Amino acid sequence: MMKIIDRIILFIHHKNLSMRAFDSSINVGNGYTSKQSKSKASVGSDVLERIIDTYPELNPLWLITGKREMIIDIQTVDSEPTPLGNSIDKILEYKIERIVSRQLQTLSDKLDTFPSMEEIRKEIRENLNS
Repeated sequence: MMKIIDRIILFIHHKNLSMRAFDSSINVGNGYTSKQSKSKASVGSDVLERIIDTYPELNPLWLITGKREMIIDIQTVDSEPTPLGNSIDKILEYKIERIVSRQLQTLSDKLDTFPSMEEIRKEIRENLNS
């Protein structure tokens, strides 16, 4: 049975990358992927997240289970427009805006779970009266 590390190696070959270049792209130490591959070791969830964030075309379902296709059409998954222009500044600005937007959405989702001030007041009144 093929493990996640084996599929990572297949993806590296598909991208025509060296293991060192791949390790560098996902911010892990040099030799990480090679070491994990040789020992057939597990890959941590933090590393999987970095891989998926760095390579949006890599199908996470395939990476974890081996099901479906290795590569997905990111245009159908990510309906956001691609950055216009080809200057590095514009591309970086676009990526930063996407990251900040995702972080704000996560924060907003978390805030929705907090009780309102009125709910807090009501609970305090109920606790004081009991």
